[in-house]
Amino acid sequence: MTRLSGWLDGALRVVAVLLLVSLLLAVMTGVVSRQLGDPVSWSDEAAQYLLVWTGFAGWMIGARGREHIRIGAVVDLLPGGARRAAEALIQLLCLIFALALLWWGWPLIERNWDVEWVSLPLPAGLLYVPVPFAAALLAGQALLEMLRAIRGASP
Repeated sequence: MTRLSGWLDGALRVVAVLLLVSLLLAVMTGVVSRQLGDPVSWSDEAAQYLLVWTGFAGWMIGARGREHIRIGAVVDLLPGGARRAAEALIQLLCLIFALALLWWGWPLIERNWDVEWVSLPLPAGLLYVPVPFAAALLAGQALLEMLRAIRGASP
């Protein structure tokens, strides 16, 4: 399981870097083309899509590393059993949220697949493609973290 986990973390980081570089190139293309007096129409829209995808990649990486936004001021003050119960409840809520994203992610893609980008003949549903994949990964991560909390194992 550790090898798979390491491979998954590495793959996520590579995807995030590729998305970030692509985002940078799209923005630079737009800036340079405007400065040259011949703006490229697709660069802004591509940058917006890439920003959303990069955000999802970052969210997955943060969740995998337990580095997501969290306010531990109250939970950290709780005694052992209550802290584990609070952590299990938090992870259960994350699991429910991820399952809701997974449930509604595919229909969101389907509803927007026949709508084209404004600037390119690509389906607008591409914007939502990361939703079910991120949701599945986040659901699995939340389930693992919830089980760890219940067992009292350290992350």
